[in-house]
Amino acid sequence: MTEDLTERREDLSERRATRALVTPRLRLRPVAKTDAEAIANLISDRDVAKMLSRVPWPYHLEDAEAFIANHGDEIVFAICPKAGGDLAGLCSLKLNPEVRRAEIGYWIGRPYWGNGYATEAAQSVIDYGFVALDLRAIDVSCRVINEASRRVIWKCGFHFCGNGMIDTVASGRVASEHFTMDRSCWTSLKAWGCGK
Repeated sequence: MTEDLTERREDLSERRATRALVTPRLRLRPVAKTDAEAIANLISDRDVAKMLSRVPWPYHLEDAEAFIANHGDEIVFAICPKAGGDLAGLCSLKLNPEVRRAEIGYWIGRPYWGNGYATEAAQSVIDYGFVALDLRAIDVSCRVINEASRRVIWKCGFHFCGNGMIDTVASGRVASEHFTMDRSCWTSLKAWGCGK
């Protein structure tokens, strides 16, 4: 679960992660300028970049610095395993304040694949979105070829909405799958003990 999640409901206009979320194995903290080199190193892996919609390829330090300096309407957390503390990836909520919805995004660098970090981070950020931000729904999309992301999506409890196409910076227009979770679904999952 998260630290001090119910301390206060946050105004969606703040648009910045202001505190850390803590899970059994991870600390999700606000992304910082000092993360640029680690982000650039992890996303410079083509197999990571090709699955992300808004990441250019090749990816450089300047791209990471620009993202950190201005990630607009996204609340971005650095995913850091408690053992070691190095940055393993990012998890974010891209907000649509007018309708109190967000789109979750996440990625994990190759050295950290296969540990379940994406699922653990996503579940914590989903809880943050529904509790601290009082969101009505959270959406997520993935490329149809991204089986790892699809597993994270199912484990978190999202339901399938349909297929479509998305425009990506690195790979052009690609086939995608779209999923959603509304507040009532999240509440049920929490009551059943799922999504921990």
